[in-house]
Amino acid sequence: MPYLHTVMRFALLFILLVVTTFSYSQKLFFPELTKKINNLESPALETKVEGLYATNLKKNPKKEIELKLWKFYIYDSLDVDGKADTLAMNLEGKIDNSNYLISSKIYLRLGNLQTDLNEFKKGISLFHSGLKIAIRLRDKKSIGAFKRAIGTGYLKLDQHKTAEKYLRESYAIYKGINDSLGIANSTISLGNALKEQERYQEAIKYYELSLDLAEKLGNKRLIAGNFNNLGNIERRLKHPKKALDYFFKALEMNEKSNNKLWQSFNYHNIGMTYQDMKLYNESILNFKKSNDLKIELGDSLSLVTGYRGISDVYAKLQDYKNAYVFLKLHVDLKDTLNLAEQANLLKDLEAKYESEKKEAEIDHLKTQKELQEVKNDSLEMKAQKNRNLLTLAFLAGLILLAGIGVLYRSNKSRRKANDLLNSKNEEIESSNVALQGALTELSEKNREIIDSINYATYIQRATLPNITKQSSDYLQFELIFAPKDIVSGDFYFSYNLYNRSIFGVADCTGHGVPGAMVSLVGMNSLEKVVRETNHTTTGQMVESLNQHVVESLDHGSATVNDGMDVSFCELDHENNMLRFTGANHSAYIIRRNSLVDEAILNENIHLKLHIDSHSLLCLNGTRRPIGRSISQEPFSQVSIKLMKGDRIVLFSDGYADQIGGENAKKLKKGALLEFLIRSSELKVSEQSEFMKEQFDKWKGNLEQVDDVCMLFVEVKR
Repeated sequence: MPYLHTVMRFALLFILLVVTTFSYSQKLFFPELTKKINNLESPALETKVEGLYATNLKKNPKKEIELKLWKFYIYDSLDVDGKADTLAMNLEGKIDNSNYLISSKIYLRLGNLQTDLNEFKKGISLFHSGLKIAIRLRDKKSIGAFKRAIGTGYLKLDQHKTAEKYLRESYAIYKGINDSLGIANSTISLGNALKEQERYQEAIKYYELSLDLAEKLGNKRLIAGNFNNLGNIERRLKHPKKALDYFFKALEMNEKSNNKLWQSFNYHNIGMTYQDMKLYNESILNFKKSNDLKIELGDSLSLVTGYRGISDVYAKLQDYKNAYVFLKLHVDLKDTLNLAEQANLLKDLEAKYESEKKEAEIDHLKTQKELQEVKNDSLEMKAQKNRNLLTLAFLAGLILLAGIGVLYRSNKSRRKANDLLNSKNEEIESSNVALQGALTELSEKNREIIDSINYATYIQRATLPNITKQSSDYLQFELIFAPKDIVSGDFYFSYNLYNRSIFGVADCTGHGVPGAMVSLVGMNSLEKVVRETNHTTTGQMVESLNQHVVESLDHGSATVNDGMDVSFCELDHENNMLRFTGANHSAYIIRRNSLVDEAILNENIHLKLHIDSHSLLCLNGTRRPIGRSISQEPFSQVSIKLMKGDRIVLFSDGYADQIGGENAKKLKKGALLEFLIRSSELKVSEQSEFMKEQFDKWKGNLEQVDDVCMLFVEVKR
């Protein structure tokens, strides 16, 4: 297998080199550089590409954009997705007038990134930008790809008529160039658009066309997709047994290829079919299998319909409690995705792009008409001028002698006035040029700054863990994370080590870009601390973190006072012993009253609040921040044995510092703790949602004053 992989990669690089050398649209893409990466494997490939880029950029700094496009071309062709995505984001907006076809691929990749995040308005807008480049360069295959991408975007927003329009255009283009794979892809999507409009016979026609081509091409993903879609038609035509036959065929193929996304669709459709047959238990089982896969894949858009499906089945079983739970999940997730709002915004976007073509045609006709009018006016003016010349010649002879003196004085005065006016005009023009140059430079700098900050969000998002997906049999994580600005000075962390977990939150000095820069220093320092093996307590680990941060921030300077407050937890899974160290932070534990033993209370662990069912325990931190500080008090460790059902809550000060309420005052920590104890009987996911709702209600229409980070960790064993 390794030998086969090497051979395939060699073949792909050879094809890439041939295309780079002979294709018109790529003829300037440095074929001599492409030859030098022949037959290399990752990470040697990336190292070689980056080295060639740096060397040639130094020689030809004016070719920076072309060299970046070459890098993108290599990474995109060889599916080095992370590198290709980063380059695409860096090149966005810089290649709109490019004459390279690969530039359109930048927008295809960016659009796919946005639609994967369920940001369909942004995604479709990016697809249109790429489509303009493809149309200008007359590349029909790329035009077909963009038309299909736009159509499937509208399809996910239930804009079926608009989706059908673009997908028919895509199909026609692919058919015109006899591209079998393009036809198969566009017709399966076109079938979906027709199916959702209940035009079933037309949909079947396109599914069967796609299936026939997929079988000839040996494309198992497309074959399975068409089985799934034909099953949907049969289900809607009230043929449940035929539908199940198609769905199980598709499921078997997708399980063999380990295509979890399509497996989730198959299970959902099987659940719908069993619901039609009133086999409700089998229906719920398959819905849950589908939703589990969707959660694993992060497919929030499909999860909306998954929650609704389970809610409907529970309602038919008259289990209204569970029906309500899943209906609320459906509504909340749908609201979070803003699908209706995106669909409405896209109507304006679509109208804009439709009108652009008409406006271009109208402008062309207006220009032709205006040119003809100017031409006619010119002819008429010449004729009138000839008539007037005869009259003027006669009159000029009569008044010539009398007018010489007047003309002389008039011309002299006019020359002086014109000289003065020209001088003023030159001054004004010079001022306007300088002002326009300053405004252009300021606008460009502002755009670069905003682009850089937006790009930083991708970096920060990639650095932070997907903590809710790290939930396990031992712990369940829930998170509230709301940056004040585009990037955040708060961050959270989680490391799963052998038989123990390390997790916590940190609040860096400032927010926005300065806070985010400090947060990157903190996250990098944490990585080093976790790798170190010479610590026996969390206090030592936090002290080590402090040393790394100080060294990174000041490099010997005595004036740098940036730093952070940290809640640092280590949980030993063998004995459920929690060890906590706080740098200007405390930790809170919600525990059932029946499990509270007053013997554990001391100067570091004390009872903060309680209600009939639960108590809120506070674990004191050390009054000293991470970073340069007047206080040199050693970081202390607080240990407590946790029980099943205990809930650890860690948070930064952004929640309590929020201005709001009727009198526009701070919420304060006391109110925050009241919210926590009041919601302690809720499930941990529901408590997280409750705390977010209380924060939003308190803030109202006022501006958020700081980053907010709150982490809930529930012990499950």
